[in-house]
Amino acid sequence: MKIKLFGRILEIKASASGVSALPSLWDDSGWSSYLAGRGYSVPAETALQISAVFRCIDLGSKTIAALPLHLYRRTPNGKEKATENPLYQMLYVLPNPQTTAYEFWQMYVANIMLTRGGFAKIKRDYRGKITALWNLPTHRVSGIHINSVSGERYIDVFADDGKNERLREGEFMYTPGFLFNERTVPHDAMTIASEVLGLTKTITQYARQSVDSINPGGFIEYPNGLSDQAYNRFKADFEANYKGVTNAGKFLFLEEGGKAALLQRDLEKMQVLESRKHAVTEVCRIWGIPPHMCMDLEKATFSNIEQQSAEFVRDFVNPLTVRLEQTQYRDLLSESERLTYFSKFNTNALLRGDTATRTTYYNVMRQGGLMDGDEIRGLEDMENMPDGLGKIFTVNGNMIPLSAVPMNLPKGAQATAKGVIT
Repeated sequence: MKIKLFGRILEIKASASGVSALPSLWDDSGWSSYLAGRGYSVPAETALQISAVFRCIDLGSKTIAALPLHLYRRTPNGKEKATENPLYQMLYVLPNPQTTAYEFWQMYVANIMLTRGGFAKIKRDYRGKITALWNLPTHRVSGIHINSVSGERYIDVFADDGKNERLREGEFMYTPGFLFNERTVPHDAMTIASEVLGLTKTITQYARQSVDSINPGGFIEYPNGLSDQAYNRFKADFEANYKGVTNAGKFLFLEEGGKAALLQRDLEKMQVLESRKHAVTEVCRIWGIPPHMCMDLEKATFSNIEQQSAEFVRDFVNPLTVRLEQTQYRDLLSESERLTYFSKFNTNALLRGDTATRTTYYNVMRQGGLMDGDEIRGLEDMENMPDGLGKIFTVNGNMIPLSAVPMNLPKGAQATAKGVIT
């Protein structure tokens, strides 16, 4: 749809809500807000052109995608990796023959952050076992529908060739965006963020125009004017003697009462630069990303960056991984499998800290009898100790085996104690 407004031809793409979402043609203030980027949903592709948005989406999605994701089996002693289950390899390495786990989860999380949720198609064999997981771009999915008779969920997937597909319960995985007043209709992140994103885009365009548009450095005034011949001679002489870096700083020699005046445009005084900085903070606030992770180091210090990084894991990574784990539990496991299996992201690597911090942590856990040597070596990507030595739990400074603690034997008597592991 194209309309003419204020002497400009505007092309407006119809959305699912229709043209009724636009301001009235007689509502000047409404159109002013619309043209400034306020009061309408910003398309995901447009939002990604804002550097702060791209950084937040890229950082959030690739952080989740890089986390190890394992399928576990419950055991009497706790849990163990269910490597024999085909779903283990799909979640951890290869969801389908064409997509790695990193690529799959990055796209899935990016859709959750930018749109109304993430969708994936579940492919099963004749026995009902999952054989592959395929990403479904959210703009290709109609949304969640509820069968009025059975109460089951289903979605409609639209293809370019017109071969649309309906997926029913058990044939798709779905993680909704922000749910508020309806359990099947999440709010679009771009609609919620349209005010700040629209303003950010407007400021960016203004800053770009300040550079790309005509921006003279000043003007030269001749009270009585110049003839064409005198003007051309002055112009050629001026460019030859004053244009370029090598001629910077030279004094101007003007004839016939000419006067030179400089023009100044201070973007900082016009608060354009300050507004762009504030917009970065606003964008980070939408997704809960610390500003220093979007390269905004204005308020960052050596003391608070580490704390903010920990807050990123606590406030962004952990809630999102819990949502994904529960989605997998609901959509990928049968009722009988849920009694035995569950999936878990490993976020320990994000909190490991530097070498000194890790060393202190391992010492406390080792001396307290909470971790054995092989567990520590595994966290450092090292192989187990030979002869099962890494399986021995120890406590205190003497590092005596836990089995010797109840007997209260000194270290020298351990070798002769019956049934004591040395």
